[in-house]
Amino acid sequence: MDWEGVITAMITPMKNGGEDIDYQALKNYCDFLSKKNIDGVFICGTTGEGPKLKIDERMKIAETVVEKLKGKIKTIVHAGSITTSDTIKLSKHAQEIKADAVVVVLPYYYKYNDEILYRYFMEIADAVPDMPLFIYNIPQCTVNNLSSMLFKRLVDNLPNLVGVKNSNFDIHQDIEFIQIAQNRCSIFIGDDGLIVSGLAMGASGLVSGNSSAFPEYFVDLYKTFKNGDLKAAMEKQHFINKLRGILAHGRDIASFKKALSFRGINVGNVRKPDLDLDDNEAADLKKELQKLGAI
Repeated sequence: MDWEGVITAMITPMKNGGEDIDYQALKNYCDFLSKKNIDGVFICGTTGEGPKLKIDERMKIAETVVEKLKGKIKTIVHAGSITTSDTIKLSKHAQEIKADAVVVVLPYYYKYNDEILYRYFMEIADAVPDMPLFIYNIPQCTVNNLSSMLFKRLVDNLPNLVGVKNSNFDIHQDIEFIQIAQNRCSIFIGDDGLIVSGLAMGASGLVSGNSSAFPEYFVDLYKTFKNGDLKAAMEKQHFINKLRGILAHGRDIASFKKALSFRGINVGNVRKPDLDLDDNEAADLKKELQKLGAI
């Protein structure tokens, strides 16, 4: 299976003030995404509020998405957790429901050295040896960073490692990863401001949170770049940068969900302690998106 292209980091639809998962809305959202020519979905990651979800919720969400999208686009289930046992449990479940791959974030909150992190990933890989495995690097959230030395060691020793989503803001790390991987696994850009830069350096694709609400712009940019029109791709990158700025003003995930509602896709609330946009914030968001021509 080729691992490249545009992977959308899905939001998780919720209701009752974010207390419950809205599974019917999730199915509708899957239908929306399946028509946008994306290459895959990233389930229960940062954009999907994964760390705030219960284990049984994460399993049922994964089951729902895989059932809806299997055979249409790639399904990549985020199984990373703060403990090895929960990560293995979620990874095995993803394998059982026949997701296309599992993705594991570096363990978070506590600071670990490379030897601990190496053993962590080796233990997970040993638990699901036939399951394609992605590593998710987002040090600004986890406090642990995938060092180049650790990455090389994992590339050399994990036969089921197929890719990395690097959401570090450092383009130099993307370049190092691309050089280390040498086509043995795929590097996906996780910072939407670095898409063209990353692709130009040899990245295989992107995993985008902003595409959760506006996937078509990211598909258009990727296809434009792959067609060799760098000038047009840069113009589309500038547009996406403006879109990112507008959405972040409303606190990202709450903005993604409200923007989807403007597009006729009702995905409900965020889960506390995050807050939904208030009426003034929602009005400002709508005004700015209209000015940009996004809605």
